[in-house]
Amino acid sequence: VTIKSVATALGLEMELHFEMAKLLVEKMGGNGTQHDELVELVCNDDDPEALFSKLPDGIRKMATIPSTSLLQYLTEDPDGDEWPVLQCNNIFVLPGVPPFFQQKIQQIASHLSSPTTIAQISQTSLPYRQLTPPRSDTYRVLLSVEETTIVQELNASVASHPHVSFGSYPIVDHPKYKTIITLEGRFYNGAYTKRSERLLGRTFSDGVDNSTSLGERKQSAKDLFFTKEEMDNNVKLALEDLKTRLPKDIILKVDTNDYLNC
Repeated sequence: VTIKSVATALGLEMELHFEMAKLLVEKMGGNGTQHDELVELVCNDDDPEALFSKLPDGIRKMATIPSTSLLQYLTEDPDGDEWPVLQCNNIFVLPGVPPFFQQKIQQIASHLSSPTTIAQISQTSLPYRQLTPPRSDTYRVLLSVEETTIVQELNASVASHPHVSFGSYPIVDHPKYKTIITLEGRFYNGAYTKRSERLLGRTFSDGVDNSTSLGERKQSAKDLFFTKEEMDNNVKLALEDLKTRLPKDIILKVDTNDYLNC
């Protein structure tokens, strides 16, 4: 999984990160006039753009990471040779080399289990930081017919409501109920905007879309996720649509219970 993929999954922009750029300049070494100029710019915390404008392409690419990213120093000597771990919201991005991967896993386990980290997690307010995404209301429709008889109607509703997750299951050995259909709103809309327009291709493209402002791109990123109110509304619309497609006499019960009480 690439770092860009992590940003896409979280609905975040890829941005030049000043702390990462400074780290790369310091760690990667080099010599000559250009390197000396970079080292001098690293010391100027008040003007990150000056450093960004002088970065070589290789360092610029490695310093471009998801917005809200943190560099987590998990050892006792952050000024030594140890590289920090990149944290994007509640996701840690680990190196792919097995020995380094194993080392970082051990460090992260110790870090997450410390009382200080637990307290920090409870207080953090990073965008999109939700350890447990909100869930919509869930509806269950109980039918008197086998699921094979309503495939066409069900498929039509599924196609009309891409932001809702449908399920269809047979009920065995019950005198009245033969099929149960479930509907639940999606938290993440599958890379489509709430207007069902393709989003990722224009928001997280390899190049920069000069016709779209940064504010507009960030707003598009937010369109990747639904609030609970929006999810509940999507489910209600899908439920009403399904009810209009099915014959009324086969719908025996509609409820929001977590368990089927027949």
